Amino acid sequence: MAQSTVDVSGLTCELGGRTLLASAALTAVAGQSVAVTGPSGSGKSTLLACLAGLRRPTAGSVEVCGTDVLALRPSKAAAWRLATIGFVYQFGELLPELSAVENVALPLLIGGGARKEAYPAAERLLDELGVGAVADSPAGSLSGGERQRVAVARALSTRPPVILADEPTGALDEEATDEVCDLLFALPAARQCTLVVVTHNPVVAARADLRLRLSGGILSEEPCPDMTGPAGS
Repeated sequence: MAQSTVDVSGLTCELGGRTLLASAALTAVAGQSVAVTGPSGSGKSTLLACLAGLRRPTAGSVEVCGTDVLALRPSKAAAWRLATIGFVYQFGELLPELSAVENVALPLLIGGGARKEAYPAAERLLDELGVGAVADSPAGSLSGGERQRVAVARALSTRPPVILADEPTGALDEEATDEVCDLLFALPAARQCTLVVVTHNPVVAARADLRLRLSGGILSEEPCPDMTGPAGS
């Protein structure tokens, strides 16, 4: 049996008197994609924050790539995240004044990489993801689809074993949604990483190997819906 990359057990998180997570459990391995759906405010983003060690739950355990995330000291947590977790957000969250290649190279530079190595590596990633032509363009000038491809490239720049995507297609039109989904859900097999996506879109979720629904604090597995058409329909 493959060793779990993400192993969550008994995860409970309360905020303002509300229970966002109630003894949630999640296990995923390298090469696997997981989608989590649920209504707004149900705790999907909170779940990702717990996986990344950005939020401390009320109870439970979180192990990512063999590391007890809840035992990480603050002084070590940032470096661990940089090496282990790649983030893709709904609006890309790129620095608009920097070029696409500068945004992708930034995690490498923060991690202590040399400029002469970081920039060629960033350029190769942009080429691989089909946005090499906009490498020198300011991130603020990119289309939604281009921005998300650059965001995926940035998430991959440090070769993390886990990719967390928070509503990565929420701000995209139908065509761009389909293209970004093709890219994201190909990553686990191509790079032997684990992908966890939270989304409102059931057709996006249907692409995942494992589909979970978060409602009332309960995280439960659900079957693949019988949906047809492109991911943005």
